[in-house]
Order: sequence, then structure tokens, then C-alpha cells
Amino acid sequence: MKRILNVLGAILLLPAFVGCSESLLDEKPETFLTSDQVYSTEAGFELGLNGLYSLVRHEREGYGYTDSFGATGLYALMYMGGTDNYSCGAGASGEFSAIYKNWATGNVPTDKSLNRAFSWLYNTVLAANTIIDRSANPAIEWSSESARNRVEAEARLVRAWAYRHLHYMWGEVPLVLKETTGETFRNDFERASVAAVRAQMIQDLSFAASHLDWMPSQRGRATKGVALVYLAETYLAEAGLGEVDCDEELLGLAKDAIDQCINEGPYALINKRMSNSEGCAFMDMFQPENVNIESGNTEALWVMQWENNVLGGGDNLMRFSLRPKFDTADKLAKGITISYYPEERGGRGFARAAVTKWALELYDKSSDYANGIIDDRGSEYAICKYYTLTDMDTFSGKNSYTGEDWKIGDRIFIGASKDADAGNPLKSTLYGFSGLKSGSKEGDNSNWPYTLKYSYCDPGYPKNNESHNDQVFMRLAEAYLLRAEISLKLGEKGDAADDLNVLRQRANALLVDKKDITLETILEERSRELLGEEQRRYTLRRTMNAEEFVEWITSRNGKDAGMTERDYLFPIPQSVIDANVDKKMEQNDGF
Repeated sequence: MKRILNVLGAILLLPAFVGCSESLLDEKPETFLTSDQVYSTEAGFELGLNGLYSLVRHEREGYGYTDSFGATGLYALMYMGGTDNYSCGAGASGEFSAIYKNWATGNVPTDKSLNRAFSWLYNTVLAANTIIDRSANPAIEWSSESARNRVEAEARLVRAWAYRHLHYMWGEVPLVLKETTGETFRNDFERASVAAVRAQMIQDLSFAASHLDWMPSQRGRATKGVALVYLAETYLAEAGLGEVDCDEELLGLAKDAIDQCINEGPYALINKRMSNSEGCAFMDMFQPENVNIESGNTEALWVMQWENNVLGGGDNLMRFSLRPKFDTADKLAKGITISYYPEERGGRGFARAAVTKWALELYDKSSDYANGIIDDRGSEYAICKYYTLTDMDTFSGKNSYTGEDWKIGDRIFIGASKDADAGNPLKSTLYGFSGLKSGSKEGDNSNWPYTLKYSYCDPGYPKNNESHNDQVFMRLAEAYLLRAEISLKLGEKGDAADDLNVLRQRANALLVDKKDITLETILEERSRELLGEEQRRYTLRRTMNAEEFVEWITSRNGKDAGMTERDYLFPIPQSVIDANVDKKMEQNDGF
């Protein structure tokens, strides 16, 4: 099921903008098949869908952001870093993390990572367009009309997925809805309004929700639940910003879609342990052996697939980008340096992004340590707070808290403000995060807590950048969080509190009272639940205007520098503007 073939070259990757990326001109086709040949049978359309999903997987795979450094860029950082809950990390010398390190100098139209992302997303749009247009060919012999509809539905969902990225990143963008061929090639594109882009997304997602099954047609593909979540979110975005004065009709449509996902779908939150090892139910679904729907993960709506040493199997870089920079590990306490061995620690990282102190301290607010209430999502099972010394580590001297020599088996607490805290299992460092450093030193080097959701390397290869474990891409918890937001805007605070408390009960956290429900409450809960998963920039863009967006992030992110209201959007890549020779394409304000 995992032997996915990539369909490259003319079949799927006809460029929308000739000047988008130099690499597009250097593609070496790995097949001489043509679109006419591939899209002549139902089996050919399945092959085309595999190629389309391979493009989607690039979100968590590596790309080369320089000409010589290898595929160590990560598109996921375009919406994760530079927000309230992820700042640039120690490895912020390249790609998107370099933008967040200094918005004024990094967020520019000539940035290579922005150029690559824009091109990648339009390649995906055009690949989807080819499948959509050619599936309507009356000469195709389909096994059934439902099979044809399902193929179109998957392609339309992916097209909406791509435009979701595009309009949250760049605002008004060209709306391309037809296959690009030699006869239809254009260099006079116009930017469509955000409302027009969302209207098309709603059409595509509505079709997808009507024709997809609750379970994926193949492993790694999207489901009806995914379509309904994206549909509800798009209606919610169009309903308006803030907590009041929103379009109630659109809110009602959003509520209908998300209710259908939660109430009619076969999905269920993971409330019971899936593993025998020490841990908690919340984290069990992220363990490689449990992540897939077929493995009992009832919470998963969409699980991305990777496989080592398989043609088209790909690889992911989430662990590499979000883990500490082990290859240049700093001492966590006097005389101690931690190794990325043993592999149970998850392998080598490069710290492209680091969790902010604000995001970590949210778990203190949902816990009551004095009375034994610890939010599982901020526990030692979900956030790495310490290392246990092994013979792979280098250590000498004494634990300044106990006065005894460091020894194998001792816990070394990370991110502590003092050496004494590093050896003290009774201080708040074990349970809470109030003792962490703050400001410009957040997330520096290897001495900072990080999410354990992606802390898995290939067995026997902890030094490799890439991993090949499958990963949850969307899960039911996001539907509950969206419904809470919809309920708040409808004035139904009790219902909003109920949905948040479903998640809090699962996490053994303090419950929230309906009188305390605000948009801020929900945004904080989204961070607690979806840390390292959420496309956080998009959530903040969807709920705030430019002034609010900048104030919110800069007051919570103590490391990234120079964000202003122009950074509410990214600049259109200069190569795209230059390639659109027959019509002037306007740049976003401030660039």
C-alpha cells in the first residue's frame, strides 16, 4: 500500500509561472509517459492521485533552500515558526527560520524559501487541475460513477488545500482552475480576491465532502472528515474576525459541517492507552506503531505515509527541524554534554524552530501541581524536560543540588535557569516551566524543552536528518476546537466550554468554566492541544487583523525580531512578478 510512485515532468508538474523557480527548468523526467497516456484509464487516474499526494507530502519533507546544502528546508516552518508558540531556533541561519530571526531583512520578495513554496503550491494546483479536467472525459471507462466522483473529489480537496496555504500566506493570489497546456499557457495572471479564493475552496470542499468516504481510499489519502474540517474552517474565516459581528448564516454552515464530522463520522478521541510503555493516552497516537487508522488510531482523519528504500516513499524532516541541535550540543549543566545517542532520544536535530516560553507556560495554567493535576499535554511524556544520563554522554563533576557526583541514570533537566535546577527533580522544572530562560535566549542550542510528537528516528540511524515514520496530519481534536470557536461566535459559551473540556478531560487537565470562554481561551487551548501540529500562522491570520496579529505575536514571542504589520502577509516572490510579463502583478503592501 505504501509503494507510491511519483509522476514527474509533464504529467503533473507543468509550471504555472515560468519564472517561479530555477529548479523547475532543470527537472529531469523519470518517465516518458504523457498525460494523454496516463489519464486514459481509471488505473491511470489512481497513479495521478499518487503523484498528487506526493506533492502534498512535501509539506513535511525536505527541500534544498540553497544550491549546495542539501534538502534540509521544511515547508511546514512557513506557518509554524515566527508565531506565538514557535520562534526561530538555534539553526536559524537558513530558510524560513532566518525570516523569523529578523523579519525586516529576511521577509523579502527575493527570499528563496518563499519562492520555492509559491512554486510548489502552484505545481500542486496544476496537478489537481489536470486530474479534475481530464476526469470529465466521456471516453474514460470508469468502474462506476462514484469512482469518477471520488477521484475528482480527492483532486478538488487537494486543490483547496493548496489554496488554503496560498491565501493565508500571500492574501490575494491568482486563481488557476484549468489544466495548463501549450494552448492555455498564460503570463497575464491577475490576483483574485481572498473572498473569491475562499468561494472556490468552498465549492471544492463541498464536492469533496459529498463524494469522499469516512475512511481513506488508500493509506495516506484524505477523507470526508478532512473535507468537513477544512470546509467548516473556511466558512468560519469568511464569517468575520473577532468574537462579535460575524455572519450568522456562515457560522451556521460552519457548525453544520463540523457537527457532521464529529457526530456522524466513525472517529473518536483516543482516551485509553494504546501502549504498555510508560506514558499517557494523549501521546500514544503519535508513536509510530499506533499512528495509522489501521493500527487503531480512531482519532486520525488524515495520516501521511513515508517508507524507506521504496520508490516514491519519501522522508520527513519534522524531527530534524523541531528537535535540539544535538550535533553541536551545549552543556546542560556544568561538565555535562548530551549526545543524540541512544536512538531512544529520537535522533539528531537541527533546531530550526523552538517552542516559546509562553506556549510552555500555558500548561502551567491548565495544571494544579500542588494537587497532583498535571496536563498530560505538558507532561514529561509530551514535552522533553530532561535526559537520563547514559554511557553515550560526557559528564563530570558534581550535581550542585545533591552535592553528589553525576552518574549514569541521573536526570538532567533542560532549559533550567540555574545549574542547581538541572539536578533537582522536586523543583518546578519537572512539572512546570516557570524556571525557564526567557527573551532572546529562548530555544537556544540543545538546552530547551521540545515536543516529543516527532521524536522518532529510523532504527539504527539516529544521525540521519530524515525519518520515515508515518505521521498524523489531521485529527479529530481539531474539529472540537473549531466547534468551540464557532459556538463562541454564536454566543453559545456553554457549548464551547463543553468541547474544550472534552479535550481537557482526556488530558487530565483542569476544566474550564463557560464564563471564562473567550477567543483568547480557545487560541491558548489550540496551542496546548496542537503544539507542533497546528498551522499556527493561519489560525492567527484567520482570527485577527494585522494590528492584532503583530501585537499578539510580539508580546508572546521573546526571540524573533522586527515584525511589523506588513508581515501579516508574505511578499509575492519577485520571480513571479517578473515572469508575468503581459500584465503587471501588484506586490503586497510594504514590500
